[in-house]
Amino acid sequence: MGKTSNKVKDKWNSTNYTQIKAAVRPEIAAAFKAACQADNVSMNSELSRFMESRGADVSALKPEKDLLASRGRRGKLLGALIEQLERIKDAEETYKENIPENLQGSVRYENAEQAIEALEEALEALYGAY
Repeated sequence: MGKTSNKVKDKWNSTNYTQIKAAVRPEIAAAFKAACQADNVSMNSELSRFMESRGADVSALKPEKDLLASRGRRGKLLGALIEQLERIKDAEETYKENIPENLQGSVRYENAEQAIEALEEALEALYGAY
């Protein structure tokens, strides 16, 4: 049963994917692997995301229903969205913390506070969604 399952999987992969070989310095590969492990993402998904960001709009190639077909896929997409929003919120907090003391009553400071509050509310809603 295992061999048949692997044959089917290999056939599907060869039909739907292309392997790309890349040569990089060992320290770059190690740093990339460590960063992916720290972010709890696969190296493959990070490389795929990078290639998609550099290429054509691939959303037209893959119907939206495929991306959202299963609850697991929706959960992964939501997790990625939450991760990005948390990074944006952290960056906005860092920005706010670095505003000089004499400008802490300024519009810039208030806008940063409002952005952080909105991002926190959005994150709470997304956490509650799944």
